[in-house]
Amino acid sequence: MKLNHERPGNDSNRAAETTIVTAPTGELSPIEAAIMDACNELHEVRKLGDDSAASRVRERLFRLIDKYDETDGENHPNSAWARPNQRALALSASGETLRAIDTERMALKYADTNRRLEISLDNLCDRCMRVGRYEEAIAYFLRAHDVAPQSVAVLLNGAMALWLGGYHAQAESIFAALCDQPAQLAPNGTLAAYLDCEPRLTKMRADLPALDHLFKMHEARKTGPAFENGLGGGES
Repeated sequence: MKLNHERPGNDSNRAAETTIVTAPTGELSPIEAAIMDACNELHEVRKLGDDSAASRVRERLFRLIDKYDETDGENHPNSAWARPNQRALALSASGETLRAIDTERMALKYADTNRRLEISLDNLCDRCMRVGRYEEAIAYFLRAHDVAPQSVAVLLNGAMALWLGGYHAQAESIFAALCDQPAQLAPNGTLAAYLDCEPRLTKMRADLPALDHLFKMHEARKTGPAFENGLGGGES
C-alpha cells in the first residue's frame, strides 16, 4: 500500500506544504487515480526543489481537476463532495495549504457517508497540523474518531496533532493502545507505512515510551519471515 501522509523534503518550508495522496485499491475512478498520481509526482519534484518540473506537473494536475469538474466528478454519486475534495488534494500537493483547508471545508458540508466524513475530517486534521493550527487539528481528529474509531490513519494523525498541541499523555495513550494490536504492524498495513515514512513520528518517539516500543516492535517484525513474505493482515 501507499501512505497518505505528509513527508518532509530537503526544504522545510516546502515540506510543510506537500502531501502524498493515497486511497485503497479499487476506490478511485480513472481520473481520480490520475489525480492521485499527479499529486504524488508533484510532491516528489517539489521535495527535490525542481521548480520547472513542479510547474509542468501542476499544470497537468489542474487540467485533470478541470476535466473532473467538467464530468461532474466522472458522474460521482455525490459530486458536491467529490469535486472540492479532489481540488483540495491538488491545492495541498501544490503547497497551497490554506486554500486546501478552505476547499476541503466546502467538501465537508456535503459529506453524506461515514467514509466521506472520515476522509474530509482526517484531511483537515492533517492540513491544520501543517499550518500550526493544532487546536483545530485536534477538533477535526475528535470528529473523525467519532466517525471512524478504528481507522489507523485517523488515530496516527490525531496522535501527532495531540503531541504537537502539547497533549503528550493523550498521544501516548493512542500509541499504547496500538501496541496491543500487533496485527496492525503487517508489512502492507497503514501503521507500518507510517512508522517507515512519517518523520514526525520518529521525532516523537523520544518523548513517548509507547511509540518507541511500537517502533521496536515494528523493527523486530521487519526481520521476521512474515515481513519477508509480505504476509499479515491489518489495514491496506
